Amino acid sequence: MTGFRPLVFLAAAAIAVAACEPAPPTVTPRRPRSTPTSADTRIIGLVGTLSGAGSWRGEDAFEGADVGVSALNRTLDRGQPSFELVTLDDQGQPRRAARFIARLASDERTVGIVYAGPSDGLEGAERTLAEAGIPLLSSYSDLASPGTLSKHVFQIATPLSWQSLRIGRYLLRDRGYLTIGALIDVSPEGRASATALRAALDGGIDVEWYEPEAEDLRAPLERLRDQAVEAIVVHGSPADFSRTLRALDAMGARYRTTRDARIASAPPSRRAGSRTSWQPQVMGFDTAISPSGLHRPPPGTVAAASYERGVHYLPIGSFREFLRAYWMWWESAPLGREQRAFEAVRILGWAATTGALDLAVALERIPPVRFGGADITLSQTDHVIGAPRDVGLWVVPRRGIRVQERSRLPRQLPWVPLARSFASGGRTRLERQDWTSLFAFIPPKSLAPRFQSMRFGVTTPASDPVH
Repeated sequence: MTGFRPLVFLAAAAIAVAACEPAPPTVTPRRPRSTPTSADTRIIGLVGTLSGAGSWRGEDAFEGADVGVSALNRTLDRGQPSFELVTLDDQGQPRRAARFIARLASDERTVGIVYAGPSDGLEGAERTLAEAGIPLLSSYSDLASPGTLSKHVFQIATPLSWQSLRIGRYLLRDRGYLTIGALIDVSPEGRASATALRAALDGGIDVEWYEPEAEDLRAPLERLRDQAVEAIVVHGSPADFSRTLRALDAMGARYRTTRDARIASAPPSRRAGSRTSWQPQVMGFDTAISPSGLHRPPPGTVAAASYERGVHYLPIGSFREFLRAYWMWWESAPLGREQRAFEAVRILGWAATTGALDLAVALERIPPVRFGGADITLSQTDHVIGAPRDVGLWVVPRRGIRVQERSRLPRQLPWVPLARSFASGGRTRLERQDWTSLFAFIPPKSLAPRFQSMRFGVTTPASDPVH
């Protein structure tokens, strides 16, 4: 949320939240503090980009972490020292981020760090964290896909490899495209996404690169047009994704239907004629699902993300706990990725209560639990919070189909789950305890519900002409 200003929330959601509110917090929401206010508190550090081009990461992380500390303190028994959030702006500079990690780790009151800065800033962090015996949870950087997680570094961001698998299966099996392109930012995350996409698509992808925050994307898009790609996978910031859609609109290349997008995969009778237009389908990673401002993505735009991305409206108990806490604290809806930092703070708070000498070791033994999201399970060999089964696709729905929540969606965030992408063999992969919240019919004999009975999102089969 730009500038930490509350957004207007849906009236229906506000009523639902207010109906079951606990007592309001006693501490007023605040702006980031870079130093502790008390010598008696336990510190949870947040190192993130709160200024410059990448500030969308740090702003969402601060808002989620701040409400997380507030919620955490309300769970403490009398006499237990409270927690305090110390927030440091790395300004998108890796060396600055590394210095801040070291500064927080050197304070014996620090119990852990939430990280929302550049992935390069984590190089060399393991030694610093190990000496302090504290964990760091990365809420944006993907360290799992390139295999760079370590003993004291955990990841709450959805791995790009998991997202790429869903994207690849959709493009190849569901849509049946033959020529696929990618528009990827020059960054560590961008390079990781390109590697993951090539693996998911067996190398069959044409990649064009661009500088992050580039204003003019026409040249790389024209090269993809010359290669006659039928779909484009975009990696970059939310602003980069919006700029891509605007550039395609300016080129007359707005996606409409899968039939119109087909070139190499079109029937022979259509391939024989001259191609008069280029209308590729656009896909993104989870960063694409962001408040869109004045430029709404066209129907059929697709992005990979966990079902936790619907925390602002899906009626799952743990999601609602986070939504209530966030609404109480900020009086607005969590339309970004605030839930990640909230969950990270609650996880660090849990570890701090164990009394372990090394809190990273404690995290590896955390029992299955929920803190405003899906199940958390970690181990010595698994430092990623989340599971591949939780990841599917989200779409901007077309007109003319039933989408139960359509009228209640925030105008700037029109995305809904594509039910069949959260299923295998026609039956949902989502966790059993969430079935009654999400599905209209639960079959007997412990069978998972069919995706068509999901009460939310797009429940059409693969024959859908748009998504």
